Amino acid sequence: MSNSKKQTPVRVFIAGEKLYQLQIPNEIEAFISPTSGTLFGEWKYVKALLESSSQITHYRVENDSRNSAVPLLDKKEVNARIEPGAIIRDQVLIGNNAVIMMGAIINIGAEIGAETMIDMGVVLGGRALV
Repeated sequence: MSNSKKQTPVRVFIAGEKLYQLQIPNEIEAFISPTSGTLFGEWKYVKALLESSSQITHYRVENDSRNSAVPLLDKKEVNARIEPGAIIRDQVLIGNNAVIMMGAIINIGAEIGAETMIDMGVVLGGRALV
């Protein structure tokens, strides 16, 4: 992880005038209307755009991490019940029909077997096997 590329992903809501005229770099994903929009991207690129644009009159920045080497798991296709508030890093294996309760923290490399329940407040370190 020490050699991994560190990222500070942000989501920014913007307001302004003629936002469709913004010169948005390829590193930023943008959803823009004439007076409002949402930007997704690495903070250094988004920050540069915010500082250089006179068309953006107001913005709000949201971010979950700073210089993170490992993102959170994309849970959309996991065949398990994962409650809100569970923190699961990428590269975690979760078996079919497992249950992850809110407040559980599961680090990179952990493996959770099928039909296993991880209760509230449980912390599983990297490479833990359950």
